[in-house]
Amino acid sequence: MDLRDLRIFVAIAETGSLVASAKILHSSPPSLSARLKDLEGEFGTQLFDRQARGLALTEQGRELLAHAYAILKLSEDAKASMLSSGKEPVGNVRFGVPGSLVGLLTVRLIETCQKKLPQVRLRVVESMSGYIASWLREGTLDAALVFGGGAATDKSASLQPIAEEDLYVSTYDPRAVAPHLTSAGEIRLRDIQHLRLVMPGPEHGLRSLLEATARRHAIPLNVVIELDASPQIFEMVRRGHGVTIGSLAARDASANANAAGGVKLHSFRVIDPGVTRTVYLATPLNRPSSRATMAVAQTAVDTLLSLADTEEWKARRLC
Repeated sequence: MDLRDLRIFVAIAETGSLVASAKILHSSPPSLSARLKDLEGEFGTQLFDRQARGLALTEQGRELLAHAYAILKLSEDAKASMLSSGKEPVGNVRFGVPGSLVGLLTVRLIETCQKKLPQVRLRVVESMSGYIASWLREGTLDAALVFGGGAATDKSASLQPIAEEDLYVSTYDPRAVAPHLTSAGEIRLRDIQHLRLVMPGPEHGLRSLLEATARRHAIPLNVVIELDASPQIFEMVRRGHGVTIGSLAARDASANANAAGGVKLHSFRVIDPGVTRTVYLATPLNRPSSRATMAVAQTAVDTLLSLADTEEWKARRLC
């Protein structure tokens, strides 16, 4: 097996077709079929199920695909590092960002990298912290931001704390929370039990954090709608189905979109006790990070720290 075999395998896995893969690789279907047969013989297992609609990965094929992505990326990184030694960083970087930070960070990060790192091709991947940590471990991502909790205890990653954020109750109708506000315009955790909540599902880190904190204080939560898509959560809140809880960063894109239509999102900090999350920069321990990856990671950290003191986020710097 060599790198070309892995590239052939990845192309077939992504297209599900020998014909389509042959066009991409400037080869012929019989040639690719022969290389695939040799690869399956070397591993002693079937990597694809041959179906009427094409080729579908077997369980063993899916396992190999994760390794193939990581190996090919390491090869690309090694080449880029050697070619760019003493020069500007060069290469492809896949950077993970939790959904609640996407609106705040992504556009700024991409624009800054385009200016400062013109030889780096950046791909930003959005998902929940748990998935991001898994993809980082498997080599699908090169570096990422994750929140505290399960993702931040992953022993396969080096974790650098960046900032700590508070959670807020957000609503387009402040009358819904007015009876429960303190004189300072904040809301005590125990009073959240009186609110109808629109929240992500139980697997989401934010939901887990909120429920764990509420259980410790014997406070029931009234979650009436579960959605794992942030824009739709805010849309349901806008339509009057309840309130939501999250960081100021999470509300950024939805708040701006609705503000343009004359609708204002109001947010009230949760106190007594407050509910906080730590944002970490995660880089893998099971493989070296390229110069391009580290340059993008540092740019992400610098960008987040520059936003920590703003009204958009109101986070506390930890580095």
